[in-house]
Amino acid sequence: MPRPKTGQTPVRYVRLGDEIWEQVEWIAHEDGSSNTDVVKTALQEYIAKRRRLHRLQQSKAEPGDD
Repeated sequence: MPRPKTGQTPVRYVRLGDEIWEQVEWIAHEDGSSNTDVVKTALQEYIAKRRRLHRLQQSKAEPGDD
């Protein structure tokens, strides 16, 4: 169930093709959540994955960095 609008979170605009948006709508329907929640979760997971990868690359670069 979507949260009520509070005006606390800025509105952002992104362009998504129909194929991606249809998948977002399908997942939201399956999960009983909103399209926004699906997109936010996907972005949070992507960002976390990239951060883990970045930390891993940094840790591999540091020991032999001399």
